[in-house]
Amino acid sequence: MKLFMSLLLVSLALTACDNSGSSKLNSVSDKTSSKIRTPMQAIEFTLPDLAGKPHSLNEYLEKGPVMLVFFTTWCPYCKKEIPIFKKIYQQYSDKGLQLVAINAGLADSLENAKRYALQYRLPYVVLYDADARISAQYGLQSVPKIFYIQQNGKITSYSRKMDMKAVSSLLQHSQR
Repeated sequence: MKLFMSLLLVSLALTACDNSGSSKLNSVSDKTSSKIRTPMQAIEFTLPDLAGKPHSLNEYLEKGPVMLVFFTTWCPYCKKEIPIFKKIYQQYSDKGLQLVAINAGLADSLENAKRYALQYRLPYVVLYDADARISAQYGLQSVPKIFYIQQNGKITSYSRKMDMKAVSSLLQHSQR
């Protein structure tokens, strides 16, 4: 397991911050030769927020569809997406959309994550994946990476940039 995590960290360091806007469904090969599968069904997890309080994915899925955003504090493309995420959160959180951000913990400290959330005044929950375990389970090879998850836990799509069609689709499915 340690070898796998080491290889994952090296892979992420090499391809970590990716600005390509490709949106794919349910499997990923990204820009590396190794293929990592992205799950079709959301994988349940519990991670602490920046204050240390544990949160589970299921607690958000019970409230509505989830936009799960993986990021790091040192990724310029992640920073570029923040105003869009804030706008989505403000527009759609009252319609049930849950925006959950996860700091992938890669070359990032909890203190950096806290400063980042304060500096950018993030209004949505930010969780910290200290050992990148959840990031690995979701097949993360680069950031930002956004998963669009229906309330039943099905991952409908994912992208590296905000995808308004995916958000609209999530909201339509949740109103049925």
